[in-house]
Amino acid sequence: MTTVTGGSWYIAAKPTSYSVVGFILALLGGTMFAGAADLLGQVGLAKLSGGTPESVLRLIAGAVVDPAAIADATTVLAIGAAVHFGIILAMVLVYLIAAARLPLVNSTPEISAFGYGMILAFIMTWIVLPLRWPDQVPGTAPLDIIVPLVRHIALVATPIAITAKLAARRD
Repeated sequence: MTTVTGGSWYIAAKPTSYSVVGFILALLGGTMFAGAADLLGQVGLAKLSGGTPESVLRLIAGAVVDPAAIADATTVLAIGAAVHFGIILAMVLVYLIAAARLPLVNSTPEISAFGYGMILAFIMTWIVLPLRWPDQVPGTAPLDIIVPLVRHIALVATPIAITAKLAARRD
């Protein structure tokens, strides 16, 4: 709720606290919600560019293993899914810690999701991916910037913010 006091605008925010069960449920639920949404988004983008759903998980698995070195395709897909959801789990954990420490995070989840999504898109697009695949520098065309930005805001940060808000306990 926005309030005016002494001529300045501020958002009244109470600290967020989580019960142990609420924190664990938010961590697991946020990971499943954001992880599934992001994976479906990546599969959709792969289909638009002529790829397959398997190619998405194979590419993600390639961050930690050489998919060609593993004969069983199911194992490669399982590794890709584990890596993907592990990264999302770390993203959810950081958000939940921020929500517990910074009152405005859960008081304004739509703004927080936008900002956190921008941060995640920057880190993944310009730091993580180039460190793993140095020969594949991210593009600077508008779509090369907008698509990861929108994907991380809408499909990763927003589900995380919704889950964190729902799990929060207000004192």
